[in-house]
Amino acid sequence: MSAWDEYPQDYRLSQVQAILSAVQAGESAALVGLSGSGKSNLLGYLAHRWGQAGSRPRLVLVDCNRLADASAEGFFRLVRAALGDQSTVVDELGALEAALDRQLAKASPLGLLLDRFDALADRKAPAIYSNLRALRDTHKYELAYVIATRHPLDPHNELAELFFAHTIWLGPLNESDIVWNVQRYAARKALTWDSSVTLQIAALSGGYPAFLRAVCEAHALGCPLRPADLRQHPAVQRRLDEFWADQPQAATLRLCGLNDNPLLSASRAPGQIDTTQLTAKEHALWEYMKAHPGQVCEKDDLIRAVWPEDRIFERGIRDDSLAQLVRRLREKVEPDPSNPRLIQTVAGRGYRFFPENTS
Repeated sequence: MSAWDEYPQDYRLSQVQAILSAVQAGESAALVGLSGSGKSNLLGYLAHRWGQAGSRPRLVLVDCNRLADASAEGFFRLVRAALGDQSTVVDELGALEAALDRQLAKASPLGLLLDRFDALADRKAPAIYSNLRALRDTHKYELAYVIATRHPLDPHNELAELFFAHTIWLGPLNESDIVWNVQRYAARKALTWDSSVTLQIAALSGGYPAFLRAVCEAHALGCPLRPADLRQHPAVQRRLDEFWADQPQAATLRLCGLNDNPLLSASRAPGQIDTTQLTAKEHALWEYMKAHPGQVCEKDDLIRAVWPEDRIFERGIRDDSLAQLVRRLREKVEPDPSNPRLIQTVAGRGYRFFPENTS
């Protein structure tokens, strides 16, 4: 009996159904989730509980964390091994095509679950993308990909359009999954937590897998179930640091259902400002000020940075234009634009950016 057999049959039910439905139709899906969302857990569960021989669709897990060779040949070898072919060959792509042909002759559709697909995106592997696309086109509606990433693929990537119809954002667990996870953790630690403790842990973690585990760990070590105490506990701090290291934007937090997470709302990482709504000039101003933290940014220097065109002063770019731009920028980055903390006015000179006030 494996650990996957312990999972409830309805674990992550809505996401499982969405993925199975897509693959059954021969279509690909992207599972997008920030750090600690449980992407690997979900793909492992799918492969071991829903993707065994004889099931439809058949699912095969390919763990890109195991990609020792960053080349296209190394990736093809990894996929071929997941399909059960570990022979030594000269033509890796040809051998992979043959392995796929053998698998599809047994049963289709076949879904390749590509965990940690970011490992390929980080290495800028165009040959992998083009060949994956070609393989899918050869076996259209028979071969599908389910990729797990922290961010959506670049829309200009030739694979990206395969996932436009089925992009699944992974966020908090549902209530029954939360209860199961807490009870499972307590049982492993030989602890007895009643339903009130479980509800507190669920509320304080927001049900997000990494934070749920961190709160369980902290409480098991004696930390009170109070927000201030939990945020100071190393188990929780480590998860928060790892989460913010990805620099998620506000729009991504919303898509993952995390904009109201109690741990995140009180622990925003320095510089975590959603800049996607800034205009070009607002962005130029913001970038200049971030590059000069704590310094007085003189008005003339700011004007030259934002309006670099020749003869800018003769064109009427004066203090009032800069002041209006600063006002608009404050409306987008300040928690309270009427009482600015990030961008403060230095009378008669310019403005000063205080990055420590972004936390």
